[in-house]
Amino acid sequence: MPLNQHRTNLTQTPSKIRFSKIFRRIRKRIALLDYPPGTRIEIDKLAQEFAVSRTPIRSVLHRLEFEGLVVTNHGVGTMVTDIDISGLRFIWEFRAKLAEMIGQLRPLPPSSKHLDELAGLQKNIIKLHDDFTPRKFGEISLRFHHCIVSLIGHPQLARVYDELYYRSARMWISFLNKLNHESEIGLFSDDINGVRHALKRNDMVAVGYILRNSLNAVVWRLDRLIGIRTE
Repeated sequence: MPLNQHRTNLTQTPSKIRFSKIFRRIRKRIALLDYPPGTRIEIDKLAQEFAVSRTPIRSVLHRLEFEGLVVTNHGVGTMVTDIDISGLRFIWEFRAKLAEMIGQLRPLPPSSKHLDELAGLQKNIIKLHDDFTPRKFGEISLRFHHCIVSLIGHPQLARVYDELYYRSARMWISFLNKLNHESEIGLFSDDINGVRHALKRNDMVAVGYILRNSLNAVVWRLDRLIGIRTE
């Protein structure tokens, strides 16, 4: 079972499982800019793609709108929202605070699957030195995030931490070309490696601190990015 599906309850109804699958798929497309800001979401096309009626697609879009990723306007339809530059700093600061709690609020024990996933991500991030694209970087970030969420034992913390990630994930893909790729690859590789070694020690408190420090560093880099954009 994929790590990002660790919370799926086998007793869920088929409709809830279907909703979850469609929701994750569309949210991923938004996070990776397959649906960039301003994209109009075609309900009929999605209903055809997923072989469902319009009703579950509307339900998914309502959830995405609640999470700030799409907006529906009468006469216009549902559009992917712009990236909220002004709110990004707060989100990253909040994520840093939440990350520290990952190792404190009933963390789940790491398994060999987690270690294998991180080892694979480490190899993939290194490959970006020779074959870099913002989307490939974003895909690795997405998998790393899902690995972390699968270790959070507190359901409310997991839900909020996951939602905030997707509210801010598009930022790096949008702005990576304004940063030093080699530096960003190195920093991300260090984070993955640090978390992996902490999991080997079953030290979830250390995992929380590693993520907190990494996210705090992002806040500093975000200030520079905003400065670049507003010059």
